[in-house]
Amino acid sequence: MHSISDLTTFCRKTTGVIPPKLVGASTTVVGSKMYLFGGRLVTERRMVSDLYVFNMETFVWEMVTPAPEDDIPEARYFHSTEAWNNHLIVFGGMGGAKRSSNPDDLCVLNDVRFYDLSTMHWLPASATNGISLDPNTEMLVPKPRYAHLSSVTADRLFIIGGQDLSNVWLDDVYVYDLLGKAWVQRRSFPHHCGTYRSVAVSSNLRVRLPQEEDRPADMNTMLGSPGARFRPDSSLPSAQSFTSPDSFIHMPYSAPPTDDHPNDIYLYSNYNFTDVKREFEVFSPQPDSDFTITDRSTDMTGTSFPPGLRFPSGAVLGTHFIIAGTYLAHTYQSYSIWALDMLTMTWSRIDPGSAVATGSWFRGCLWAEANKFIIFGNRNGQLIEDYNRRLLSWDHVAVIDLESFGIYQPPPLQLDIPMQEFGLSALEEGILADFEIICDDGRKIKCSRKTLEDRWPWFKEQRTMFLARARQAIETMPSSSMDVGLPDLPGTPGSSEPRPDPRLTPRSFNLSEPYPVALALLQYFYSLALITPLQHAPAVLSQFLVLSNTYQIHHLESLVKHAMHRALSNSTSVGVYEVATLCSCRSLQIRALKTVMSYSQKRTGRSRADSKNGGGGGNPSDSDNPGRGSDDTFATSGRSHSGGVSDPKFPSSLEHQSSVGSTTRDYITNSSK
Repeated sequence: MHSISDLTTFCRKTTGVIPPKLVGASTTVVGSKMYLFGGRLVTERRMVSDLYVFNMETFVWEMVTPAPEDDIPEARYFHSTEAWNNHLIVFGGMGGAKRSSNPDDLCVLNDVRFYDLSTMHWLPASATNGISLDPNTEMLVPKPRYAHLSSVTADRLFIIGGQDLSNVWLDDVYVYDLLGKAWVQRRSFPHHCGTYRSVAVSSNLRVRLPQEEDRPADMNTMLGSPGARFRPDSSLPSAQSFTSPDSFIHMPYSAPPTDDHPNDIYLYSNYNFTDVKREFEVFSPQPDSDFTITDRSTDMTGTSFPPGLRFPSGAVLGTHFIIAGTYLAHTYQSYSIWALDMLTMTWSRIDPGSAVATGSWFRGCLWAEANKFIIFGNRNGQLIEDYNRRLLSWDHVAVIDLESFGIYQPPPLQLDIPMQEFGLSALEEGILADFEIICDDGRKIKCSRKTLEDRWPWFKEQRTMFLARARQAIETMPSSSMDVGLPDLPGTPGSSEPRPDPRLTPRSFNLSEPYPVALALLQYFYSLALITPLQHAPAVLSQFLVLSNTYQIHHLESLVKHAMHRALSNSTSVGVYEVATLCSCRSLQIRALKTVMSYSQKRTGRSRADSKNGGGGGNPSDSDNPGRGSDDTFATSGRSHSGGVSDPKFPSSLEHQSSVGSTTRDYITNSSK
């Protein structure tokens, strides 16, 4: 019988020019491509400087043929490669000793090499190796090393730890200025860090938490009071007719790093594998070339912690730090994946099911654009044997859907937060309202046709077709009132011309949705966000997902899924599962199904315990609902518990119509107060 975890992961065979089995090669993700560089051939014990590209959408390998004039880096392994500004940045590693014919004679390196992905050329070593002739800055150049850590943030390359040719730990941190192409800082770091036991990662995007950021005290002064931001006169309705800024709901969002909000580097180490010790440190760049280091090792919590993972891979996605690596015990071996929620500092295990239960898997990387974690290996290999040889295989990939575990990159803002509120005010004050949305009960909402055309592609397409048909009708209008021919109806059999939506008229559009849904949709088009309590009502969110799927409003769909992930709990899981299934949102569907099954198992276990105790177990308490709390930001309530606490829930398909009706009544009542 298959586990539900099997739905989260699938395995595929790779094709194309598959790289040979390697030791110590580097893997770097840029967009939907993974770049594999260097390594040592297992069959010949020879190091290479080959570059391969893996397409994570098609699972096809391609070998990059260097230009004859390129200054190709010398062959190496256990080096590091990072991505920055559409370049690959290679540093250090272990290579063959110069002027030696013996392949077993080795040396360690400290050069910096750039590969331009736009031109597919290596930059000359003389322009990038950072070696200065100034004796005062010579101490800033790191000692040659291999098996070190590296990460990029704030246009700086951080080189952390590693070992020298004598396998002595190098307990220091060096910083390389990627813009100036020079080493700028050195700092002692008394921790043994290396690829065997540690990983250092950062992200291209930072998650911003609006509720933790200071709201400008003069926001109302800057924008004006709600209801009087565009037309501050006495003819407007009372302020109660407008959404209060205190009720706005601003969800976490992704944004590029800034000087005030830089991307941190997260360093995780585990060692002493018989009694695992774990360290978690945060490197925070400062506006100048300096940085701070914060030790958060003691902040980590959870019902279970990652075991000792050898040669770990790491990544940051959203607010989660992901660690994956080989777990070896006397009786059990596996490739293990864990996630640390950096908001709560709580560990949880990512169960990939049976996809990586057998075979040899060693190298993982994050495909951030798709919220997926890719593991390379050979599903027919032997994990222990390949680990002892430090062997990396590229014949198969296992793809884990991280969103189905609630790990994903929140959508970015389309408008900054003050402009979202400003746009909402434009709707509520009826600015430039030359169009009407007609609801299914006949109520009308005034709005701007231009705003709908600019932000709703389907509506703009329908308007274009409508105007084209109108012009055609005018052009073909008979000159005599007695000459009345049969109309050429669009959409008739044999006609290839699309027919405009019949709900559209020159001054209105019949949306055929309840008033709250129509109003909430207009609030979205004006603010390009979900910021009002009405928009977060369960029935409205459910219908939003359907509408975004029907009209292909992709940004709205991403916001709704973000809100539903945050709202997912025992009481909302059934409704979320149904609407996610209806709209083919597989990741959300799987996560909701796991929540339903987990709660059902708890209920079953509690019922059995109650029956053994004579049925005196009582009703479920609030502690059975791990999803409740600050994330349940709803305007409507659902099933009542015995303690009188109502818990918001998403309506099932049978409850949806009555829920929307209840939402309508609630909104009408509240707006009339």
